[in-house]
Amino acid sequence: MEAVAAALWAGVKTSAGFFWDSLFGLIFGFLISAIVQVVATPRDMERWLGPNLRGVASGTLFGIIASACSYGAAAAARGFYQRGADVRSVFAFLISSTNMNVAIVILFWTLLGWKFAFAEFFGGAIIITIVVLGLSLWFSPGRQASLRAATLGGDDEHCHHHGAGNEPASRTLTSAATWTAIWRTLLADVAMLRNELIVGYLIAGFAAALIPPQWLSSALSAVRSLPLVGYPLLLLVGLFLAVITFVCSMGNVPIARFLALAGIPLGANTTFIYGDLLIPPLLSIYRKSFPREIVVAFIGLFVVGALIAGAVMDLIIGRGFGGFSMGSMAQGDRFTLYSNLAAIAAFVALWVVAQRRGGPSGISDETAR
Repeated sequence: MEAVAAALWAGVKTSAGFFWDSLFGLIFGFLISAIVQVVATPRDMERWLGPNLRGVASGTLFGIIASACSYGAAAAARGFYQRGADVRSVFAFLISSTNMNVAIVILFWTLLGWKFAFAEFFGGAIIITIVVLGLSLWFSPGRQASLRAATLGGDDEHCHHHGAGNEPASRTLTSAATWTAIWRTLLADVAMLRNELIVGYLIAGFAAALIPPQWLSSALSAVRSLPLVGYPLLLLVGLFLAVITFVCSMGNVPIARFLALAGIPLGANTTFIYGDLLIPPLLSIYRKSFPREIVVAFIGLFVVGALIAGAVMDLIIGRGFGGFSMGSMAQGDRFTLYSNLAAIAAFVALWVVAQRRGGPSGISDETAR
C-alpha cells in the first residue's frame, strides 16, 4: 500500500513539475491565440500568414518569438487557422514555436550547450521545409479551401464563443472592451482543451516518475547496437519514446539532458525533442482544429522531416563538433522561475482588466447589450 501511495505521489509531483516548467509557454500560447481571435480579421491572417513564402516565413518568425510549450502552441495554431491563416503557415508556426523558440533555445543552450541548441533550431527549419513542401504538393489550393470550409463551416461552438471578437469596439488593443473579450476567449479555449491538457500532464508525469531513465537509455543503446539498421531505428525510437511518454517541449528538457549524459547520439536526442508534437493529447487537439486529411498528411510529413533533421544535425553538428557541454540545472530553474512570474503577472493583469470592465464574469453591460 505504501508503494502504491509513493508511486501516486511521485506521479502527481512530477506532473506538477512539468506543468510548472511549461507554465509560461502555456499562458502566453493561449493569450496569443485569444488576442489573434479577437483582434485579427481573416484579411489580417491572409496577409501575414497567407498561402505564400511570406506567410511561412511570418509563421516561423512568430513561432520563434512566441510560445515554447507544445500545448500553448497548439492552442495558438488552432486560433490562427480558424481566423483564416493558411495551414502551411500555421504548421510552420507550430514547429518553430516548440523547436526554434528563443526561450527553449536559451534553455537548451543553458543545460545542454550550444551544439544541442543549434541542432534543435536548424533541425526545426528542416522539418518546416519538408512539411510545407509536402503539403503544397499533396493539396492544391482549391482542395485546401474546400477542406477548410467543410471543417470550420460546422463549428458552431467556435462561431458562438468568438462572436464577440467581431464587434466593432473590439478591434483595438487600447480598448478595455477588447481585453475583456480576450479574457473570455482565453477562458473558452482553456475550457475546450482542458481534458487534453489534464490527461497529457498526468500521463507525462506518471511516465517520467515510474519509468526509470536508465530504461530509456538502455533501450536506445540496444537499438543503436543493431547492425546496418541500428542508426535509422535509433532515430525512430527516439521519436517514438517522446510519443509514449507524453512529455511536452519544456518538460522533456531534463530527459534530453539525461540521455545526453548517457551517451545517446545527438540525432536520436533531437528526434526525441521533436516528438513532443506527436503526443496523443496534441493529436486530439489537431483533430479538433484541422481537416482530418491534412492532419494525417502533417503527421506523416513531420515524422519524415524529424528523422531527416535528426540525421543531418547529428552528421553536421554532433559528429563535426564533438559532444555536449553541460550547463547548470540551477540556471535553467532560474530562467523558468522568471519566465513563469512574467506570465502569471500578465495573466493577473488581464483578469483585473476583465473584472473592472464587467464584474466577476468579465462581461460588460455594453457587451451584454
